[in-house]
Amino acid sequence: AAGLQIANRLTSQINGLGQAVKNANDGISIAQTAEGAMQASTDILQKMRTLALSSATGSLSNDDRKSNNDEYQALTAELNRISETTTFGGQKLLDGSYGTKAIQVGANANETINLALDNVSAKSIGSQQIKSGTIAPSASGVAAADLVVTGNGQSKTVSYDAGSSAKDIAAKLNGSIGGLTASASTEVKLAVASGAAATPANFDLTVGGSTVSFIGVTDTASLADQLKSNAAKLGISVNYDESTKSLSVKSDTGENLAFTSKAGADAISVGARDGNGDFPGTLTTLSATVNDKSTVTGQISLDSAKGYSVANGATGTGATDLFGAASKSSAKTTIADTDVTEAVNAQNALAVIDKAIGSIDSVRSGLGATQNRLQTTVDNLQNIQKNSTAARSTVQDV
Repeated sequence: AAGLQIANRLTSQINGLGQAVKNANDGISIAQTAEGAMQASTDILQKMRTLALSSATGSLSNDDRKSNNDEYQALTAELNRISETTTFGGQKLLDGSYGTKAIQVGANANETINLALDNVSAKSIGSQQIKSGTIAPSASGVAAADLVVTGNGQSKTVSYDAGSSAKDIAAKLNGSIGGLTASASTEVKLAVASGAAATPANFDLTVGGSTVSFIGVTDTASLADQLKSNAAKLGISVNYDESTKSLSVKSDTGENLAFTSKAGADAISVGARDGNGDFPGTLTTLSATVNDKSTVTGQISLDSAKGYSVANGATGTGATDLFGAASKSSAKTTIADTDVTEAVNAQNALAVIDKAIGSIDSVRSGLGATQNRLQTTVDNLQNIQKNSTAARSTVQDV
């Protein structure tokens, strides 16, 4: 009787181990299916990144950007299709409905390994962003201030000096908490009043450590010509549309653009593009007083895979000055929210794509670790099953 009880217990264990091996192998298959689909999604994101890089350059025409965007949106749709159609045993794996499920990997109750899968559709993956608002030109630029950055289980105070450029501030914010990246650029729209034809405008422009004097500006076209001639020295790019007489200059690195008034400078108006890519409706006219300064501070973009906030610190009102609120929380921009129809949109798409790729990499890393655990478990279960079967045979032979 005792031998029969032992044999029955071993039979229960052997049968349970056999099912546990099947369960664990199913878990491995789920992980492999999801992994393959996420590799395809990553490949698509890399193609989208290349299109964004192409559209971000100033040498591309609007028609070329439209063609890029048509392909970009088709790839976005393919990302959504992959997330909605990747299934195993009738279960959707990558549309967010799978969540975290326990894989029974033992012969007894509650012997489980959790398998977690996230939503990787274009409507879900992306970047948590905060962008600076409109920073009006001022004599000396921004005031000194502290910023308190909170997120990812951390809180860090970042301090910057008066007159700091967007480049300087972004460098201090970059990596201040885990996963946070900060970028900066300064783009200024310029206009020349009709009065300059009779009384030419004169001013100095300083970018970084370089200064150029602009003399005898009579209209927007003549200003564009002088800017293009000095673009390399100032480290700027110049965009002039002759049909609309629209002129803008940009420091891709986020340097301050400091204007110093000379005779007739009040014929010149300037306005900085904000973090959303918009120029102000009304430009600021340079001072008529010789040697008065007007410093344009660029825009700052913050990106992270996880949510965070920026707030005023003990000194000054940095968050208010830069981001338009005493405390600002990040908002998610998904791949589906992006396009590459304009250079500024393409730049933002790059930031969002990079965080999306990072998010998928993180899921894949966790999935790989779970896969390894499941495979180790299968090997162990099969060893136990083999030895239990041998032990049962011995008991039954007695």
